[in-house]
Amino acid sequence: MNEFLTRRFSSEILRGIETIDLPTHRPTHASAFLVWYSKPTADVKRVVELGSGTGIVAFALAKLYNLYVEGIEVQKELFDLAVDGIKINGLEDKVVFRNIDVRDIRSNYNTETFDMVVSNLPFHIGKESPNKIRKISRNADYDLLKDFIHGASYLIRNKGTFVFAFSPKILVEMITLLEKQRLIVQRMCFLHGTPEKEAKLVVVRGKKNGGKHLIVDPPQWGV
Repeated sequence: MNEFLTRRFSSEILRGIETIDLPTHRPTHASAFLVWYSKPTADVKRVVELGSGTGIVAFALAKLYNLYVEGIEVQKELFDLAVDGIKINGLEDKVVFRNIDVRDIRSNYNTETFDMVVSNLPFHIGKESPNKIRKISRNADYDLLKDFIHGASYLIRNKGTFVFAFSPKILVEMITLLEKQRLIVQRMCFLHGTPEKEAKLVVVRGKKNGGKHLIVDPPQWGV
């Protein structure tokens, strides 16, 4: 996987990907960072995104890496916009969205259906947004965070890959929660606003029932 780390992260990775967005819900650097760190290995063909929003990550994974991607999004308004974005991006045969709750995954999917699961987890440290859509997208509690992790473990095959983006402030808790679901973190990378500032995002990558070795990749920065 080191080949993509020979170049620095840039949000330009999302250039050419079109979405229909809301004033309170737009693509962020977390989405671009997640796409950059999710470059698949050769055995990855089918991917699921948990909390797919208006589709920016799903569209980018399908276009950039030639993957089949399913997005799971609980908010109907965002789901509808994502569905409209499929045609705009010409991805009718590559991307599907489903308007379901991650807590209902077992009722809608067979186990170990995908090679990779990705998510910009809805857990951000800071003031809770008064906007309903933004609040649901960004301010989950630990119970919902656990539901995302349980869903991820259920959906990916043995030795399948997971990639999650979230606040570094919950990194210790995340590694523990993931390991309880047999999701072993094997790589991580931090994103800083500038080289002098503390990291504002971390992405972790690993495998279901993977080996316990950890690589910390070179830090990235960009605003």
